[in-house]
This record gives sequence, C-alpha cells and structure tokens, in this order.
Amino acid sequence: MSDLALASRRVLLAAAALGAVGGANAQTSGVGDPSQLVAVMERYAAALGSNNVDALVALYTADGVFMREDLPAVVGSDALRAAYRQVFATLRVDLRFTIQETEVAGDMAWLRSLSKGRIKTLATGVEADESFNSLIVFRRDGGTWKIRCYLYASNKPGTGTPQ
Repeated sequence: MSDLALASRRVLLAAAALGAVGGANAQTSGVGDPSQLVAVMERYAAALGSNNVDALVALYTADGVFMREDLPAVVGSDALRAAYRQVFATLRVDLRFTIQETEVAGDMAWLRSLSKGRIKTLATGVEADESFNSLIVFRRDGGTWKIRCYLYASNKPGTGTPQ
C-alpha cells in the first residue's frame, strides 16, 4: 500500500475513532468550543466563493489532505494549492454550508456538514444545483484549529462511483 493510501487510511480511522469515543470526551466550551470549527468553515466558504487559493490552503495543516470524489487524495500545502487552482480553473463554486454536527476531543475534532449551491462548469457554461456531504477532521495547530482532512461526496442519488 502506498504512503499516501496509508496516510489517508490513518486519517479516516482517526475520524472514526473520534466519532466512536468522542461523545464521552467532547468539550463544549473554551479551547474545545465547536463554534471555533464553525468559524473555520465560514472562512472556508468565503475563500471558496472568492476563488482564494491561498486563504483555503492557510486553513489546512501543513500535512492537510483534500479528498475529492473520484479523484486521488492530495496531501500537503503544495498539492492543496495545485488542487484548488485546478478546481477554480474549471469551476465556479457558490456553496452554502450547513453544519450537521461537531465533536471535539482534545487537539482533534471533526465536523459533518451539508453544502448546497450552484456550480458552473467554465468550459461549457452549464450551471447546476449541487449538494454534498462533507466530513472534516481538524487538528489544533499552534493553538488554532486547522483542517487536517477534508472529504466530500455528492449526496445526490445516482452520482459518484458505481459500487
């Protein structure tokens, strides 16, 4: 198994472990306040809507992972920068995020969200209403919450990779 596959598997296992045991250890105030995660997502949405690659990459840890549907995961600041540049070269994204749940356990946390909005394919000019489920794993880095892993997939029936 490649190092990238192992790293991605470790992040997903960590997210699953946080979900399984986080309820007993969840913090709801102070440095563990889930509203801080929501604030990160508000900054993410603003940067996404304004095509601000540098602002997006700044929200991630140095070893951050971006996992898009039907594409290989990208790891690290340079790969994140290239991935978001590719997104903005091909799409115009206008999404609104609704936070479904958050959980904080020490210096790790996760957030589940639903995003809805319009996506325009720049090559064709076609616009479509889209909706996505997201799972975001955060790590406290220097006292600040950063995105460690961002995973999303369409929640429309019939889309995505056939199983």
